[in-house]
Amino acid sequence: MGDRDRGPLMAGPLEVHDALAGLRVPESVALHPDGEHVACVIDGLAHVLGPDGGLRPVPGPGPYTLTRWLPDGGLLLAAGGDHIEVRDAGLGLAWQARVDGEIEDLIPGGDGTVLVRLADPGSERDGSHLGLRVPDPSDPFVLAPGNRLRRLAWLAVGGDTAPRAIPLPGRTVWDADWREGRVLAVTSDDETPAGYYRPRLDLVDGGAVRTLYRSRWQLNRPRLAPGGRYAVAVEGLSIVSGRVLRADLDTGAIEPLGDLDDVTDLGWLDAETLWFAGWAGTGVHGGLLGAADGQVLSRWTARGTLSGRDGQPSLSVAGPLAAACWETTGRPPEIAVAAVKDGDWRPRTALNARLAHLAVEQREITWTSSDGLPVSGLLLTAPGGDGPRPLVTIAHGGPTWLWSSAFAPGEFNRLAVPLAHAGAAVLLPNPRGSSGRGQDYARAVIGRLGAEDLADLLAGVDHLVETGVADPGRLAVMGLSYGGYLTAWATTQTRMFRAAVVMSGVSDWLSFATASNLATGFDPLYHAGADPFTPSGRERLAARSPIYHAAGSGTPTLILHGDRDRTTPLGQAEQLYRAYTTAGVRTQLVVYPREGHELVEPAHRRDAAERVIGWLTESGVL
Repeated sequence: MGDRDRGPLMAGPLEVHDALAGLRVPESVALHPDGEHVACVIDGLAHVLGPDGGLRPVPGPGPYTLTRWLPDGGLLLAAGGDHIEVRDAGLGLAWQARVDGEIEDLIPGGDGTVLVRLADPGSERDGSHLGLRVPDPSDPFVLAPGNRLRRLAWLAVGGDTAPRAIPLPGRTVWDADWREGRVLAVTSDDETPAGYYRPRLDLVDGGAVRTLYRSRWQLNRPRLAPGGRYAVAVEGLSIVSGRVLRADLDTGAIEPLGDLDDVTDLGWLDAETLWFAGWAGTGVHGGLLGAADGQVLSRWTARGTLSGRDGQPSLSVAGPLAAACWETTGRPPEIAVAAVKDGDWRPRTALNARLAHLAVEQREITWTSSDGLPVSGLLLTAPGGDGPRPLVTIAHGGPTWLWSSAFAPGEFNRLAVPLAHAGAAVLLPNPRGSSGRGQDYARAVIGRLGAEDLADLLAGVDHLVETGVADPGRLAVMGLSYGGYLTAWATTQTRMFRAAVVMSGVSDWLSFATASNLATGFDPLYHAGADPFTPSGRERLAARSPIYHAAGSGTPTLILHGDRDRTTPLGQAEQLYRAYTTAGVRTQLVVYPREGHELVEPAHRRDAAERVIGWLTESGVL
């Protein structure tokens, strides 16, 4: 789009992308027991925020990945992948230890102990963690079932620095809690990310392991209650947003607790009360829940995003207060504190105030899908321009994920806001399969990938054309991961788009079934049992695979992929490229070395942004 078509307030899209690359996003936010100090990690450096708003850097080489507080106020850190540090009040090094593997979580106990969840060298990460292996210098690299696990060990702070293993023979651990020497863990027999789709809830007590529950869904956030009688966990889909389960550890009974849905994080405020946080539509909710009967004691909702672990809303709670990384459509991400029962988020930092002027208008819109179901999403526009605009639709990953109200939505290389500044209307749809609208809505995509969810997306495009927002001759679609699949699939089902961009997408569910590190978990769930080793199963998988329908595509498609992605392996992009070229579709494949499921190197992120904007311009969309 030429400068004369942009409003006077609009910056160029690459300029905006470059500016957003400077966002300083607080991660691993941890609230001190005093409710005043907050620790976090920013760009690999650990900091402590004081009551005066000043950020003190933690001395040390890092890079730091996790911050936690011990009950006595000591600062607990994960550094360099395999080191544990404890810092005193002056941030001096008070104690350190080393583990064999990569630290994934640190769970302080109330008795001066720390539970460590660590991944063996060479073990697999899922797409939420870049789809890469944990580094392993072995030469040759040897892989056998059960030899690349996620394990648990514990240490006594200030004592022996040799970790003591928690016995869970043959099981890999995805999440855990630690209280009074007992462990509650989400485990699986399969050590790959596929095992996460077939979890169980295990209790380790005095060396004995007892399985409390096996789920057909996914489990997250196991939490042991003070006093030891109960435990809770969240049960939901994939990147878990779901319902609360309560286990009676004396009787073994396990049952849903209350009617809350789309919970992503929870914990015990005291023996009778739980706090929770999660998704609510395109915003978030949180509050307090009675542990005995599941009664919601308080619940707040807010239009914004609480960034946290695995990208899900999560809180660090100390007494009545909670801390998190908080952002809204008009305010960049900052450390914020709120009363956990009220959700009155008050920013405590101004790390990104200089970027606030880049905010664009974001409004939630609703349309009707082809079968009459209401579907919603976010529409982003910048000031300037008259009449229908180019429309870029970006499909999110998952499929059980969502677009939430945020300053600069991060998925797909943070391009939503730059594209709005380029003069486009940007649609971020939450079709069936998305989080934020309960389990029935999320599960509606099971066995129907590329069916109703694509219809929901296309209906949103039609709605914006019919209402005069979008120019029907300048439509584009793009997406990352499952959004990349939905984009490729859309190009085989409709000719309405002038351009498409597929990033880290699936093109062939048949090869995915044996090549992806999560396929043997993802496939049985989302393809409703379609078995690639049977003729009928292969037929079902091929029926929804873009490469077998590429002859029906005429949409110019740019394909971007990391060469080390093990969640949607590079072969998926290469197959799609060959299918498009055979079908005579204008296409280009760009492979980024050293990258996994998403791009992280600044030069690669910049290159991808330039290529996407160039592709849309050359195709006549912008």
